[in-house]
Amino acid sequence: MPLPNPHQEYVKQRVQSASPVELIRILYEAAVQSLDEAVRALRSGDILKRGQAVTKTIEILSELRIALRYDVQQEYCRTLAGLYSYMQSQLIRAHSEQSENLLLEVSRLLQTLLEGWTGAMENLSAAEQQPPEAAVSVAASASSGGQNPYSAEPAGPGSLGRSWQL
Repeated sequence: MPLPNPHQEYVKQRVQSASPVELIRILYEAAVQSLDEAVRALRSGDILKRGQAVTKTIEILSELRIALRYDVQQEYCRTLAGLYSYMQSQLIRAHSEQSENLLLEVSRLLQTLLEGWTGAMENLSAAEQQPPEAAVSVAASASSGGQNPYSAEPAGPGSLGRSWQL
């Protein structure tokens, strides 16, 4: 009977206890790590590891696309779905052409998405820790033109300050 891998146990526990918002961040982190592995494998000439890392990243991007909530904000979901498709195409191309530049391009895009998602999570956490009146004003000031981009409902005095829906 093999001994449990501490890292795998940690990841399993982290995923099982994560909120839906945290799960998206975990997927972005895993995709960035996987691309780092692909770049290392490309540099070392390990075709099998590079292929596995690229495939893993493509699968993560598929999961991110599946997680999109078109019922909340179709425009943003379409944009992200298009970006995910673009990144998948670039990864396939990068693997077939052995292009480090294409791998790094996708890595930069994913890193930007990860940073944005982490920032949004921090803003959400800060808004939830404020009194309800302050959370409403934060949500109202964050949305442009009074319309919250992550909600079908306009932000206003009756809003609880949520900028997204699960």
